[in-house]
Amino acid sequence: MQLQKLTKLPTNAKVGVVGGGVSGLFFTYFLGKLRPDVHITLMDPNHGRAGGWINSWNTNDKSGKDIMLERGPRTLRGVSDGTVLMIDTLNQHGQTDKIKCIDKTAEANKKFLVGPDNHLIQVPDSWNSFRKFLSNPISKGLTSSILFEWARAPKKGDADESVAQLIKRRFGKPNLGDNIMSAIYHGIYADDIATLSAKKVSANLFNDEQKYGSSLKAAFAKWWKQIGSKDFNSPKLSPVLQQYQTNFGRNGDEILHLSKKLKEFPMLSFNGGLSVVPNTIANALKGMPNVSIVDEKVTKLTFANSKLKLELSSGKDVSKKDFDHVRFSITPNYIQDIITKQANPLLNSKLQQIKYNTVLLVNFYLPGKDVIIDKYHSFGYLVPKANSNPEKFLGVIFDSVIEQSAKPLFESSSVTAPTVKKNYTKLTAMMGGHLLNDASGNPVIPDEKTTISLVKKALRKHLNIASEDLEAGLWVCTVAKDCLPRFSVGYLDLANSIETEVVKDYNGQVSLGGMGFSRGPGVPDVVTDSMLDAIKLK
Repeated sequence: MQLQKLTKLPTNAKVGVVGGGVSGLFFTYFLGKLRPDVHITLMDPNHGRAGGWINSWNTNDKSGKDIMLERGPRTLRGVSDGTVLMIDTLNQHGQTDKIKCIDKTAEANKKFLVGPDNHLIQVPDSWNSFRKFLSNPISKGLTSSILFEWARAPKKGDADESVAQLIKRRFGKPNLGDNIMSAIYHGIYADDIATLSAKKVSANLFNDEQKYGSSLKAAFAKWWKQIGSKDFNSPKLSPVLQQYQTNFGRNGDEILHLSKKLKEFPMLSFNGGLSVVPNTIANALKGMPNVSIVDEKVTKLTFANSKLKLELSSGKDVSKKDFDHVRFSITPNYIQDIITKQANPLLNSKLQQIKYNTVLLVNFYLPGKDVIIDKYHSFGYLVPKANSNPEKFLGVIFDSVIEQSAKPLFESSSVTAPTVKKNYTKLTAMMGGHLLNDASGNPVIPDEKTTISLVKKALRKHLNIASEDLEAGLWVCTVAKDCLPRFSVGYLDLANSIETEVVKDYNGQVSLGGMGFSRGPGVPDVVTDSMLDAIKLK
């Protein structure tokens, strides 16, 4: 994404933030810390529940016992700068004891794919698993594709293309894409590699070809540069974390130590669920004198004489005085509903070009019995594009394995890792995405009964779970409507042109955040963007 040209805030400015997901919460928090003189109004119609699609839902099982089900994202990548920002913020607000980690050697760090025979095959993490993977039909043509990648001529020019096209060009055959990579993109974007933008979602592979001519050549060049670097044995803060240290007065050595520690773990989880993160920030905002929270939907934005006015669903003007800046941290379709009532037709047309995927999340909980056989204990599994998939399955996350693999991140934590494994099953099935869409790209969403029936069928097929066990458990279905923008070929240019039009129309006084305009699809990505944009307004 291009760097948004934002207008610096005047003294005692008023800022409106639309959207109370992680992006909006952290933008409000960071800006409020940077500029105590600025009054910020955060608007979100979520009836007091912070976090957007993050939803650690407390309920009861069939016997009335308390359980927590994740009805959205649930873990964080330890290696990300955004994760460092979040963990350091949680530590500052007394949440250290709730942070947990997954070791590289833990069961939950293993991952599986569904092979052509509908049996699970482990993604290699050892020589033995690599040997088994190569002997499975899922890896057909893999060895020759990788070995000769360096010899294939690079593409001329930097025009965007689909991920499938990029993989086929670089690796000679579609097998790697259809049998393996498509499953990974199902898990991240719930979309089809035949339509996903290589420039957007495979930026490293795309850019490596542009610069080095091949992925293998790039890997060798980067390795050689790294071992010759004076920083090889003395790592330093990344540019993002340097900005964090400088602008927020954090101790550089402590942030570097935290960053190095988090990189030791492939993922983090939380005692109480991922909602700990947005809930902590929401509570912090309630204690900040320069922040107000309004539990209403924004319906209209108007702009005149360098001032912005927001109208709420109640029909009221949200501010007694007009705003100097408005931050949108919602998906582009909702931005369109708010700003194009007066915006230029070109901007309206561009926003309409962004399409969305709907994901069905189905939670299953069975107390007293672990129905996931030991050899499949892992983070979960994903389904490749090449498979016969009438259930429209994207993959499954084994929540009970993750929970029992997690241990306290910090030694001082009072949360102890379980010493004896409990017998229960908790998992989340992911369905739909592009597989739900009709010829026009609109989702055809089955009813709840049909959805759960399809999940049961897939679990019997992939994991051989007995029907009586599936019938004995608790089922919860969540329809995440339009939760993911479709990052189709040309998306980067489209998003950049939208930002350009918004800057032009609103004189740099409106900024765009959230997943539709972030550097990546994950929670850490939108947090990083929120901090960087808050600094630009400083």
